[in-house]
Amino acid sequence: MKLEQLAGKKIAILGAGREGQAVRAVLADKIPELAVDVICESTPKDSAWINSIMGDQLKVLSLADAELGNYEILIKSPGISPYRKEIQQALAEGTVLTSGTNLWFAEHATAKTICITGTKGKSTSSALLSHLLRSQGQKTELVGNIGIPLMERWDTTADQWVIEMSSFQAADFNGLADIAVIVSLFAEHLDWHGNEDRYIKDKLNLLENSKLAVVNAADQHLLEVTAHLPKRVLFNHQQGWYQNHGDIFFAGELVRKSQNLPLRGHHNASNLCAVLTVIDLLGRDARSSLQALPDFVSLPHRLQTIGNKDGAEWINDSIATTPAAVIAAIDSMPADSAVILLVGGYDRGVDWSMFIDFLRQSDPNARGKKMSNRLHTVIGLPDNGRRILEQMQQANIGVNGKYILSDSLKSAVESARLEAAVVTEKQTQILLSPGAPSFSEFENFEQRGELFQLYSGL
Repeated sequence: MKLEQLAGKKIAILGAGREGQAVRAVLADKIPELAVDVICESTPKDSAWINSIMGDQLKVLSLADAELGNYEILIKSPGISPYRKEIQQALAEGTVLTSGTNLWFAEHATAKTICITGTKGKSTSSALLSHLLRSQGQKTELVGNIGIPLMERWDTTADQWVIEMSSFQAADFNGLADIAVIVSLFAEHLDWHGNEDRYIKDKLNLLENSKLAVVNAADQHLLEVTAHLPKRVLFNHQQGWYQNHGDIFFAGELVRKSQNLPLRGHHNASNLCAVLTVIDLLGRDARSSLQALPDFVSLPHRLQTIGNKDGAEWINDSIATTPAAVIAAIDSMPADSAVILLVGGYDRGVDWSMFIDFLRQSDPNARGKKMSNRLHTVIGLPDNGRRILEQMQQANIGVNGKYILSDSLKSAVESARLEAAVVTEKQTQILLSPGAPSFSEFENFEQRGELFQLYSGL
C-alpha cells in the first residue's frame, strides 16, 4: 500500500511509541491534509509530542473502546498483536491493516534490503553486517527493530539497508526483501503470537517475502521448515561459511580462530557466518571484510563485559529472555570458569527442561565434566527464580557452590560479590543472564542491565 492510497481515507495509527510517532510524522509531511487519529492504551511519555497533535486526534483508550471497525485503514505499531480480538473484528468488517514497515517497502521498491530475523542473534548480526559493509565503503543504514523505525529514514538514500526485523514486524510483512536472513528459531513471545506454530509461521513470513533466504543449516528444525523455499542459501554448511567450536571456516579451510573474534560464544560465531554469507551474496569480499572485525563494538546487554571488580569479570546479558539464551551464555564461558549465574525474571510459565538437559551434558572442552561444573553459584531472581532453582535441585543438578534465592537484583548482586570473594583457584564470571523478560520489576531489559552495572559499581 502506497501513501497515495491513504488519501481521503479514515485512518488510525495504533500505538504512540517511536514507531507510531514516526508514521504520523511522515503522513503529516507527505499528506498534510490527511486527518489521522492516534490510538494508544496509555498516555504517551513524550509530552512535547502530545502537544504537537492537533484537536482530538490523540485518543487514549482501550482498543475495545476504540471502535476500530469505523476506520478504513489501521497502521499498527509492532508491539500490538494483530491477533487481538478487537483488530480481528475490524478486519472482518472490512478494515485494512498495515504497518510502517509495509508502507516504507511499498514506496522504496528499488532500495537494496537485507532483513535479518531470529529468535536470538538478530540485533548482533544486523549490527555486525552493517559494520563490515561500512568498512568496505558501502553507505549502509541500520534500522528496524534495533531501535530506528524505517519511517524515520523515509527520505534517506543508502547503498544497503540492513533491517533487523522482529517476529512482530515479520508477522504481517508484505514487502519484498532482496535478502532475508534467519539466524535462529525457537519459541518466544507466545503471548503475542498465540501459540508456537503461529510464532514460527510469522517468523517465516519474512523469508516467504524475499528473493533470497539465508538459513542456519545447524538448526535441523529450521532446515525442515524452510525446505520448500525455492531460493535458499545455507550458512553453517560445509560448502560455505560455518563455525566449529567458535572457529570460523570456509569450505573446510580455517579462516579465523575463536580467540581472534570480538564476540563471545559459539552462537556469535554462527551469527558471523550468516553475515559473511550475505556479504558474499552481495558480490563483495567477505574475507577482506574481516579486517574490520576487531573494530566492532558489541551491543550493550548482550554478553557485554562491563569490567573486572572484586576478583570477577562482570557480564551483562540482560537481553537473555529465554532458557536457550542462558544456555548460549553459559556455553560461551571458558570451561575452567567459576560462573556465578543470576537467573530469573517475569514468569511466563516457560519450560526450563532444555536448560536442565544442557547442564547434564558432558562439556566437550573440560574432559567430559558436566556443563553444570562451570556453575559455582546460581542466584534466583524474582519472579520465577525460585521455580528454576527448585527444578535444578529436583533434577540433582549440582553446583560447586550453592543455590541462593534473592528478593531483588540489588541483593542478588551483593550475594554474587560475596560468592566471588571465596573463589581463588579459578577465573570467575558474575553473569546476569535472566532467561526471562524484565517486567514486572523493570521497565525493559535495558533498565535491568543498566541497574546491574550500577549495583556492580563499574
